[in-house]
Amino acid sequence: MTLETIISFFFTSLALTVAPGPDIMYVLSTSIVKGKQFGIAAAIGLSSGLLFHTTLLAFGISGIIVAIPWLFIAIKLFGTIYLLRIIYFLYKSPISPIELPTSTSTNRNNIAQQMQQGLLMNILNPKIMLFFLSLFPTFLNPELGSLKTQVYTLGSIFMIQALIVFVLVAIMSSYIGKKLHKFEYIQAYLNYVQIAVFIALIIFMWKN
Repeated sequence: MTLETIISFFFTSLALTVAPGPDIMYVLSTSIVKGKQFGIAAAIGLSSGLLFHTTLLAFGISGIIVAIPWLFIAIKLFGTIYLLRIIYFLYKSPISPIELPTSTSTNRNNIAQQMQQGLLMNILNPKIMLFFLSLFPTFLNPELGSLKTQVYTLGSIFMIQALIVFVLVAIMSSYIGKKLHKFEYIQAYLNYVQIAVFIALIIFMWKN
């Protein structure tokens, strides 16, 4: 794979990542509501999911899934059910003054759960399969060696730049959360913001 191809793919993927979308809104809202550490955990989860989709593409599994309508729809349904479950718990969560976690009070299990949530959201979003199937072939060249190696190279580039962008978003948006900390019962409104983000994710998943 040539350096020119790598640079071209990097800037293409970076432009796609920084464009306003459900993933960035998810990281932003998570960081505002729960704090920087949870925002970064969400970023790591989302980015890790990209490696899963890279593997599916590298071994031709993505093409098979997309070619089988009922299987593609089944994955969409699982993803939708998972997001609706999150929406339900957000809606039913008690309304109380927002308390941003500190380094001493943050529960490691909760951070791990946040990371897992981001990971599952990405894995259960078949739109990413379609996205990778349409983007990656443009940058692949069979004459330059193993296509699997090229796919994993591109996937790693995409994952690393996405992680950097998402972490920066998490860090910057956490300062907004700190400003909101002084307003009592702002948690109710922030919960609705997160619910709106998850609804947007569901719409994005089913949009043709």
